[in-house]
Amino acid sequence: MKVWVMQGSYEGELFSSVHLTQKGCALACISDILEFHGVEDDETALAVMNSCYTYTETDGEQTEAIEWDQEKLKEMTSEQLWKIFSEWCEISWDRMADRGYNLDCNTVEIQA
Repeated sequence: MKVWVMQGSYEGELFSSVHLTQKGCALACISDILEFHGVEDDETALAVMNSCYTYTETDGEQTEAIEWDQEKLKEMTSEQLWKIFSEWCEISWDRMADRGYNLDCNTVEIQA
C-alpha cells in the first residue's frame, strides 16, 4: 500500500504526518507553509509574496496572490495542488533557510 509522508523540520524540531492520499498530503504541505508565513487572507498572502526575494526584483508589486484559501484548495486536483505548493516554496526559499524550516513529501510503500 502506498502512503504519502510529509516531513519537515523547524528550528531543529522534526515533524511528519502520513496521508492515505496524495491530495491529502499536498493539502497538508500547503497548509504548513502557509502557517509558517502566517498567511490567513489575500492581504497577508500578497504581503508575504511582495516581501520575498523572488518578487523584489520584478517591476512593481504582485497584485494577485498565490492561492491560499483551504476551501478553494480542497476543490483542486493533486496536480494543481503540487503546483501551488511549488510556487509557495519557490518564493519561500530564503526565509526557509534563514529560519531553519524545511518541508518535503515522499511516497512510501507499506508492506505486510
